[in-house]
Amino acid sequence: MIGNKNRKLYRYRACINPVDNSVTLPCNALDSNGEDCVEAVTASYEDWERTTNQTDYGDPNSSFVEHAIEAEKFYQSPYYIPGKLLKYEKVGDKLYFTRDYGTVNILYKGILADEEGLPELTDKEAMAIATYIAYILKYKEGL
Repeated sequence: MIGNKNRKLYRYRACINPVDNSVTLPCNALDSNGEDCVEAVTASYEDWERTTNQTDYGDPNSSFVEHAIEAEKFYQSPYYIPGKLLKYEKVGDKLYFTRDYGTVNILYKGILADEEGLPELTDKEAMAIATYIAYILKYKEGL
């Protein structure tokens, strides 16, 4: 009834299920009121030029350049997730992909939860809940 949800960005690394090419989102992923909790999904490899008209097996210099760029960005933000952006379809609490990419990185908004998975409450919110429960119990005793 309080309706206060503390939100936070989380990084999650998961392996794609090879049977149906899906990943199940964590339980604290926020998906209420039609909000999309997933910010970005990337593969665990850089998007470098694998084919050129001059070489048969790609341009290794492109790989080195991409790796250097990723290394410079790595320490900029704790929520930066490297790799190639992936297309996905979200159905319920699962993300479905067109093929098996191996390991994927997911950046999502989630409810700030404690170790038991319950939303964290401030002292003021806990007191408000306790007062409301006491009010309801006394009201039922009065009836």
